[in-house]
Amino acid sequence: MAKYDMSEALQTSSGGAITNRRKPLTLPLAILIAGVALLAVNYFGMGTMDAPNLKSALVLFGAVGVMIGGAMVFARMAGHSTAPYLNRDHCFLRREELKFNKEQKATVLDLLAKGDFTTLRKIPSDGISAFMVVIYTSPKSGVTAAQAFEYIELELRPASELKIVE
Repeated sequence: MAKYDMSEALQTSSGGAITNRRKPLTLPLAILIAGVALLAVNYFGMGTMDAPNLKSALVLFGAVGVMIGGAMVFARMAGHSTAPYLNRDHCFLRREELKFNKEQKATVLDLLAKGDFTTLRKIPSDGISAFMVVIYTSPKSGVTAAQAFEYIELELRPASELKIVE
């Protein structure tokens, strides 16, 4: 099953305002360091204390922090995935997928062409992703980019042009 990536269309349609960037390593490193710190507190600070429940909690949360933080650092360093980044707002765009029935296609395409995303979000969504709309939104300025897709012959194909509303 092919998956369509609209990042190229975002870059070309925005005139360079939207680029693809790797997400920063600050949060995964903070989780990793917090996990190591909890394990260090358990090893060095709790050696003589008789508090088995506290020691167990420190080991549990420390080990989970090390594993999750380490996995996130590894995934961000080794992976080739990027996310759309709006240069003027200095922030990553948030991705949202709305799934609809094929019967709602005309209504959804009409709302998408008008740029009425609030009404589009109010339409009841369906669990089946035969027809869907992918929306990228800037959390700072409200710049929104959306495009409709549908599955045809086991491939996700664009059903509309990319619509960018500022």
